[in-house]
Amino acid sequence: MLGRVRFADREIGGARPRTLLAALLLDTNRMVTVDRLVDALWDEEPPASATANVRTHIWTLRRLIGDTATLVSHPGGYELVVPEDICDLHLFTRSTDSGRAALAGGEPERATKLLDRALGMWSTDRAAADVPRHGWVAARLTHLDEERRRTVEDFAESCLRLGEPRAALRGLAALLAVDPLRTRSWALRMRAHHLLGERGGVSETVREATEAFREYLGSPLDGELVRLHEEICRGRS
Repeated sequence: MLGRVRFADREIGGARPRTLLAALLLDTNRMVTVDRLVDALWDEEPPASATANVRTHIWTLRRLIGDTATLVSHPGGYELVVPEDICDLHLFTRSTDSGRAALAGGEPERATKLLDRALGMWSTDRAAADVPRHGWVAARLTHLDEERRRTVEDFAESCLRLGEPRAALRGLAALLAVDPLRTRSWALRMRAHHLLGERGGVSETVREATEAFREYLGSPLDGELVRLHEEICRGRS
């Protein structure tokens, strides 16, 4: 799920079988109704044969997944039973939750390892990158993308607390390139350059952030970033 949709390193041919698998993986070990699967598979009005098509795709998936997991038929829906320790989505969630708890508990070294492990599970920066986003699946995948971005920021925060500002900068540039209005990312980048003693890096961060807020929002720089920059200039942060 954390990149292209695959199962036990097997490629899933066809956009609709991949979308069906993604929908089942988002709700592993729970029944997903046929109506929700139809909503995930067709952005437009579904054809009269939609339910029959779902059954055909389910048959295809059963052949592909083999004994690695169990695809259970229920009245009105299907359930993909998968051990959580082989599902990257569950492993990512477990690592991020533990990493954030360690960060909140004042254990930056442990947090850094857990969050780095979580980010290493992604093969691209977009969940289910080869799946069309329709219906409820689109919202769930967008949320998962945001969780990855938050994890990049959490990792940077843990690195700063550990006294490793170079490592903190890892990933922030790519994140800001696709989401240039993330106040927290700009603040983390500014703090990292400050800890490195790179006054030019701090100034460049402020300049780029100011341009982004002006271009995308038509507004001045976020007040939180203005205050942080003032504190850095006064040597208080």
